[in-house]
Amino acid sequence: MVTAERLPAVTPPPIRRAAEALEPYLEDASGEPPGHAAGLVRAASEAEAAAFLRDSRQVGSKILPQAARSSLTGGAIPHGEVVVCVELLQQIGRIERRSGGARVACGSGVRLSDLQSWLAPQGLYFPPVPTYQQAMLGGTVSTNAGGPASFKYGVTRQWVHGLRVLLFNGDLLCLERGQALAGRGDSFRIRLADGDELSVPVPDHRLPDLNKISAGYYAADPLDLVDLFIGSEGTLGLITGVTLELAPLPPALVTGLVHCADDGAAFELGAALRNAAAAARERGDCVGPDVRAIEWLDARCLELLRRHGDARSRRVNLPGDARAALLFEMELHQATDDERAQELLAALLEGRGSVPDHGLTRLFRILRDHDALDRLEFAFPEDQRRQRALGELREAVPHRAGELLARRRLSDPGVRKVGGDLIVPFEHLREALELYADGFARRGLEFAVWGHFADGNLHPNALPRNAEEVALGIAAQLEFADEVIRRGGCPLSEHGVGRSPLKQEMLRRFLGNAAVARMRRIKKAIDPDSRFAPGVLFPA
Repeated sequence: MVTAERLPAVTPPPIRRAAEALEPYLEDASGEPPGHAAGLVRAASEAEAAAFLRDSRQVGSKILPQAARSSLTGGAIPHGEVVVCVELLQQIGRIERRSGGARVACGSGVRLSDLQSWLAPQGLYFPPVPTYQQAMLGGTVSTNAGGPASFKYGVTRQWVHGLRVLLFNGDLLCLERGQALAGRGDSFRIRLADGDELSVPVPDHRLPDLNKISAGYYAADPLDLVDLFIGSEGTLGLITGVTLELAPLPPALVTGLVHCADDGAAFELGAALRNAAAAARERGDCVGPDVRAIEWLDARCLELLRRHGDARSRRVNLPGDARAALLFEMELHQATDDERAQELLAALLEGRGSVPDHGLTRLFRILRDHDALDRLEFAFPEDQRRQRALGELREAVPHRAGELLARRRLSDPGVRKVGGDLIVPFEHLREALELYADGFARRGLEFAVWGHFADGNLHPNALPRNAEEVALGIAAQLEFADEVIRRGGCPLSEHGVGRSPLKQEMLRRFLGNAAVARMRRIKKAIDPDSRFAPGVLFPA
């Protein structure tokens, strides 16, 4: 049994209804058309948000929790609800240092970039951040977001120690990991401030053993109540605060971009880097090579970057004959300046008799063995500007794809993004890449594939030229989902489900009708008025 509390009464914040106030809050990063809202609430405190939920319940207001609107599934687009945005909940608490780590409590409106900037001078950081650094913690937790470094550090779930959640009636639920556990087939019991009790069934489906899954309500046996809210996409309550586990900043970091002649060469190099890092971590070898991220860019991604001058403007070489590229990040277990890094590279290239055993020399050997040193754009440990430039190049890819679709939409308003977010066990990744290329080609579709190679989590995106090709792209994505599921993967890895009919159908195919029906019962049990995010995860 866990008990919710009633916060002290305060004046609720005003509901803004003017069109100019609502306009920025009516769309997200999915590319879907703007929605419509009954109003906007920007609570300056947890108590204000609770007061609004408590008072608005009397008139049956539906609520859409919203953070940075970086959703790629339409989950942050209102469909007539009152938008409750957490962007003003920006407090960052005092760091609690303990043996083996550190924690910090933050408001759900804290942006990841601000959190990292605040932690860095204290020698700490929050590792499992998605590629988009302007995302807020509330959205990150709500989708169990991951990102490039998930290969080493896992996803958001593994780094959340506690949550503060406002329930349908404005009561506050303060949770810490380990406080409330329940087994499969059992229920969580939540006592409200007025004495009423909620009995919340535990999800009873089983999930494959994958690094990244964002497919509705999480299932485990036993399940921690904290984990029920992580990845729930705002459908169970309003997350106002998050207590995070933190990691020490690595002593040094290097970044590299390797352009390859074809997909096969890129895959072989990526697999070699990944396998060497995984083996080193398994045997507890801190020298590594401690690769934490490997990102994949296919030929169309590179074409988009060349066409718009993204590589040139960042002074990154991207030859015209490159047909694939890998972007990697590697941590070093000891402080290493640029001069030392260059000495290690020179010693290896010159074939000196005794080359020091260092993470960099292990990295350079792998690159040399795959004839990749001559195709390497490298950011040395002290060159943070260069590291940012290489990272920005990867971030530019989805941005350029979105611009392309926006231009095509001028000719055909039915054009929209048809993107995938699929993960497979790594041993099936090569065939998954072939599957994606074949599925698009058979339908005559333009496409681009990018994403988190080391996790087996790639984003095959159709680039439709008209509404007819949108339908073909959807058919391709459903085919990919079926094939990925058949290989022990998941078609919903890190972006969530949202309001996307395509993603909702993928959820049904992945877990089955019975599991989705149980999720509906879970939502009804913890949100009996069906106030939060109607139409998200499953049709309203």
